Amino acid sequence: MPPFFYFFQLHSTYLPMIDKLVRERHRLRRFFLEQRDQLSLVDRDTGSEQILNTFVSLPIFQEKLTFFIYCHYRSEVRTIPLLAHCLNMGKTVSVPLSQPQQARMEAVVITDSIHGLSPGYLGIPEPLTRDRILLPTSIEVAVIPGVVFDRCGHRLGYGMGFYDRFLALAAPQAIRIGLAFSCQLVDRIPALPHDVPMDMVLTEQEMLSWSRSSRAKNSRL
Repeated sequence: MPPFFYFFQLHSTYLPMIDKLVRERHRLRRFFLEQRDQLSLVDRDTGSEQILNTFVSLPIFQEKLTFFIYCHYRSEVRTIPLLAHCLNMGKTVSVPLSQPQQARMEAVVITDSIHGLSPGYLGIPEPLTRDRILLPTSIEVAVIPGVVFDRCGHRLGYGMGFYDRFLALAAPQAIRIGLAFSCQLVDRIPALPHDVPMDMVLTEQEMLSWSRSSRAKNSRL
């Protein structure tokens, strides 16, 4: 069989499957964004407080010193109180600065969780002062948002891939912790090879965690 014919046959077989997978992921994003947006302000605030209380009680929080934490946007789990708490504890705190032209992000150190942020790309809070870029390889814990998570640690974001690229290429050593409301947790997400799984997911109702070594072992089976 000529190589070009094999290539065509392979792609004609798998492309419809990939297309179906991508469409299902788009559907899940729309559905769970609506679910999260429908939470009342009281439920968001109460749930966020419960999640953050769980987070700061973890040994990981007590032991680690250098954090990368998203700034909440729209109906995401609130993180401004977590930023403030980390700063009060003397932690080194960095937040994402999006670089949409390069489809990437940087970690910028902040010292003020309230006055040090202002709306940036897509209205997401970003640091006002950007003169201290944190070396991504120094990040010990990365706190990540998402639209939906599953019970295997997979995550769907907004579809731009900023966090996946940052975690996979710039900060692979960071412990990845996803924050979500319980309505954002499902049994299984149709994952793609570029998706970076979480090490832990916290909701207001439960805490899920996974070992990278067991994941690596399973991937070789």
